[in-house]
Amino acid sequence: MLAGLNRIGLLALCLLPALVFGARGPGALPVATYMSACGGSGQSPTVRMFYTTAHRPAPRPKSAPVEVFVDSAKPGREYEPVGVVHVLAHVSGTGSAELTERAKQAALQMGGDALVSVQVDDAAHTRPPVGEVGRLALVASVVRWSDRPSGVAQ
Repeated sequence: MLAGLNRIGLLALCLLPALVFGARGPGALPVATYMSACGGSGQSPTVRMFYTTAHRPAPRPKSAPVEVFVDSAKPGREYEPVGVVHVLAHVSGTGSAELTERAKQAALQMGGDALVSVQVDDAAHTRPPVGEVGRLALVASVVRWSDRPSGVAQ
């Protein structure tokens, strides 16, 4: 219920300053014109995180670096899988850089050090498909650097 009231309040905040009266000529009535007071579409990409192991590492600091290895590029060091992240855009203006940034934030929350096998493509063409045709999506594996010399290198 409270979330609904917050949305109504946000809508009122955006609409009230947006209604302005356009210029009028002599003898003409004022004309209401709509100009959005809120920038952007307000639709952030959807981020989904899936752990692939029973052990869930502690989240890393937001300022920690996350390396990105696109497609078949692999890190030069041993790593252990943590999980998978899917990032799905909802508007056409969302680019691969924003999707990558969201995936890096998710990797940090999952305790990961890097994103490997990163795919950025139409959501219906990623493996696995994560959305509808016409939406940009990112799919990546989240990994941690191995502390053990016999770590899994994939």
